[in-house]
Amino acid sequence: MAIEINSLIHEVRNVCDDGCDHTAKIIDGWNCAARARSRAPATPPVRPIPVTEAAKACGAVVKIGNRPAYGKKVIMGIYRLHLSGKSNAAIAAALKMSEEKVHHLLARKTARCKDIYMQCAAQPLPTESEIMRSLAAESKA
Repeated sequence: MAIEINSLIHEVRNVCDDGCDHTAKIIDGWNCAARARSRAPATPPVRPIPVTEAAKACGAVVKIGNRPAYGKKVIMGIYRLHLSGKSNAAIAAALKMSEEKVHHLLARKTARCKDIYMQCAAQPLPTESEIMRSLAAESKA
């Protein structure tokens, strides 16, 4: 199984910052074996100290990737991003797909793609966050 380099570089990681200082817990873990060897009585685990509020993930995680065929909602999302001024490279990076696939879809060589593009061009453009949210529903992530 081949690993695509772009998926490693542009992968969106979930935010897992709970806003606590875990230093005391880590040091207590280091000293755990020494306490066991010296047969010291068991102590409750050290709790992390809250420092700030927990971080929240922002935006929808979208990973369309390379597929044999794309659905109407995915194609509409790509056309809407293109109409909002995004370049092919920016769309490819945002959707975790190859730039060649984005270029191929934006060429509009089939009647179906032309119809979908005309629908997107006729409708008012939603915001970028709304487009990404609709693409996240079609995502593999």
